[in-house]
Amino acid sequence: MQSNNLSVMLIASVLSLTASAAYAGSGAKHDHHNHNHKHGEHKHETHKSEFKGIHALHGWMRESHKGEDGLIFVELDNRSDATVIFKGGEAGNAQSVELVGFQLKDGAPKYLPIKKPVPIKAGRHLDLAPKAMALRLNALSQDYHKGDSFEMELLFDRGEMHVTIEIEADNATQHSHAGHNHD
Repeated sequence: MQSNNLSVMLIASVLSLTASAAYAGSGAKHDHHNHNHKHGEHKHETHKSEFKGIHALHGWMRESHKGEDGLIFVELDNRSDATVIFKGGEAGNAQSVELVGFQLKDGAPKYLPIKKPVPIKAGRHLDLAPKAMALRLNALSQDYHKGDSFEMELLFDRGEMHVTIEIEADNATQHSHAGHNHD
């Protein structure tokens, strides 16, 4: 089983780094009106949250129904000068939350649990994205349709970051606003 988790982490890391390089290299910018709200030490807008040098951008999930599992995708940037440890998430609308990695198992796509927290080195980027890593919300407590949103927390060794998760179509492969910069 340990070998299986290692291969999931390796596959997810390679896919995340590939997605990160594509996003970072795009140079795309978007003039988006900034809706910052302060929550203690947190800066937050609909698409972006900041906490102790960590930036989360474009949190989203595909349409899902009560009792189903939902996958959370989000872009994470460590803009601090030290490694941060991404531990997972918490959500009041699910029975549990777990960090998972994509893998083809017997030719079928599966998201398997990643048991260890994931380090994000200073100045590095980690994408939770389809066919890479994700946070799985197990047994959702309600239906979610395109255009809905909800709040949850991302867990780091430095504390919790509040993020807004927007709901996209059930066949979405990226956030509808992906590819632009919120700096």
